[in-house]
Parts: sequence; structure tokens; C-alpha cells
Amino acid sequence: MARFGSDEFVVLLPDLAHQDDVIQVVERVLQGLSPPYWYRGSELRITASIGIAINDGRMKNPHQLIQQADLAMYKAKRRGRNTYHWYTEDLNRKVSERVSLRSALQQAIEQQQFELHYQPQIHAPSGRVVGVEALIRWQHPERGNIPPSDFISLAEDTGQIIPISEWVLATACRDAHQLNSLGLGEITMAVNISPMQFQRPGFLASIEQVLASSGLTSTLLELELTEGVLMDSAEQAIQALRNLRALGVQIALDDFGTGFSSLSYLKRLPINRIKIDRSFVRDVISDRYDAAIIDGVVAMAGKMGLEVLVEGVETAEQFGYLQQRHCDYFQGFYFARPMPLDALREFLHKPAAVITSRS
Repeated sequence: MARFGSDEFVVLLPDLAHQDDVIQVVERVLQGLSPPYWYRGSELRITASIGIAINDGRMKNPHQLIQQADLAMYKAKRRGRNTYHWYTEDLNRKVSERVSLRSALQQAIEQQQFELHYQPQIHAPSGRVVGVEALIRWQHPERGNIPPSDFISLAEDTGQIIPISEWVLATACRDAHQLNSLGLGEITMAVNISPMQFQRPGFLASIEQVLASSGLTSTLLELELTEGVLMDSAEQAIQALRNLRALGVQIALDDFGTGFSSLSYLKRLPINRIKIDRSFVRDVISDRYDAAIIDGVVAMAGKMGLEVLVEGVETAEQFGYLQQRHCDYFQGFYFARPMPLDALREFLHKPAAVITSRS
């Protein structure tokens, strides 16, 4: 056994030939670290994330075996820690793809390969577009369109989400100022905020700076945060939201119903709007449980003075049904798909009747 560096240790098992023997050693290590200990009057606990690699006799470089175990160890960390993971060739392939994507992502940041598309948000009683959500798109010069689901989580892991988020916020606010100069009524710009961005020191100052440089009125900016962001350091998060609200910025709780946040926190959050996740809309007509959840959220939000926006509306049947459930704000393919700024300008000049009956 050796200390490899920092909090990493390497255990070499030269005499164990069977995987079951390896697991026994691994479980003994995890169990041996599990009891709590006391330090300066506080109870502390240690857990281990363990990666396992086996030399099949063909490996000539010992460092390669350590590298494989290291890759597996990080996989164990991503699985929740206090566990172990075996190295596989598939893991190596995924890591190689991840490294390649990270490099391409850095180039995208430096070369500004991103663009924003905007999806309208509809106020059904009036038929007006009252807001748009900014959605990032990455058109790679060789790989083509890379969906956000493929790179946002990586960007959050690597810290690249910060320059990406700053670009999104600045671009969205600048475009929102242009949209609100068209004379079509006030249009709110909704921007998703990453956990790392929200928790970063100076976040409030960065919002103030973007609003000042873009000329956008603060009340026309809506920041969308997920439940998970608000559950981390809840007291600090609540104070940060209060500061944003004092600035005039609107706050929406995104993907509502998919997390595990406490209602005791919800009643204290200085938010304006709840966005019901699309997962509850897909089968709302046929699934009485989805319908009951939406009914409950709408009723609760109404009593709390919060707006409710329903995401993922794709059919006229869903739209009609949800209108009957007293939902007023909608977003989804039934009304419009996300579109570039120029296409959005054209869309906004359409009559309200066309927007509300779009199929």
C-alpha cells in the first residue's frame, strides 16, 4: 500500500487471482473506514471511492494499471462515493470521448461557436407572447449540432460552464433589449442559471453589470433555477434570491416536481413563477396521477400568489385540457419550437389568433 498523492492511495494485490478475493479486500477497506471518529469535539466520517483494475498479463507498463484504476475510481465518485467500480474498456472509451469533447468545448468557447435560440412563452387568455426562454445551441464545424444534454454536464464538471453562462446571459439580455424595442409589448427573457454560476461570489454584481451594459430593464429578466440549486446552502440561496428580487429581477423555479425540495423551503423562496416539468404533461390526459399533480401545483401556486407556466405542451388536446385546469402560461412545440432571433422577430409580428391556434 502506498500514498499516491493528496488523498489518493494505491493498494497492490499481487497474490489474488479471483475477483471475489479482490471484492473481499475492497469491502474490508470500506468497512474499516466507516466508523466515525471525534476531532475537536465534532464527529467526523470518512468514505472511500475505490477504482479496481486487473493486469491480465499483457500489460507491460505498470503506470497504465494505475491510470485504469484511477479512471474507475472517478467513476465510483460519480456514482455517489463510498463504493467501488471496475475498470472496463467501455469506461476508457467514454473517458477518451469526454476528454475530446472537453477540448472541443474549449475551442467553442474561444471561437464563439454557440448561438441562442428562443422559445416563446404564451399567455393563453390574451394569446400574447409574454416571454421567451433562451436555449443554447452548439453547431460544431465538423460534428454538426451537439445537443446541450451532451455538453452542459461536462461543462459544469470542468468549470467551463462559467464562461458559457456569462456569454448566454449577456447575449440573451442584449437580444431581449432589441425585442422590447419592437413596440409589441413587454417580453420577458428567461435564462437558465447553472448551480456553479449562482453560487459564484459576485453573481449579483454580474447581473447588475449585464443589465447595465445591455440596457434591459431588470423586471424583464427572469432567472430560472432548479430545485437542486436552491437546496444547496438553502439560507444563502434564499438571501441571494432576495437580493435579486430587490434588484427587480424575476425568479422562476424550473422543472418543478422532479426534485426533492421541501415545501417548508418553497414557502420562503422569493420566487415569481413555478414551471411544471414536461414529464407531467406528456400523459396528462390519460394519466390521472399526472393530472392530479398539475391540479395540486396550480391550486397551491394560486394560494401562494405564484404564476404557473406549463412546459412541453405539444398537442391541441393537451393545451385545451390544461386550460380547463386553470393554467394560463404555456411553452412547447404546439405554439413554437425554439428559433433564432431573426425568426423570432417574424413570429412576434403574427396576429395573436395565429399564435393561440397554432398546430
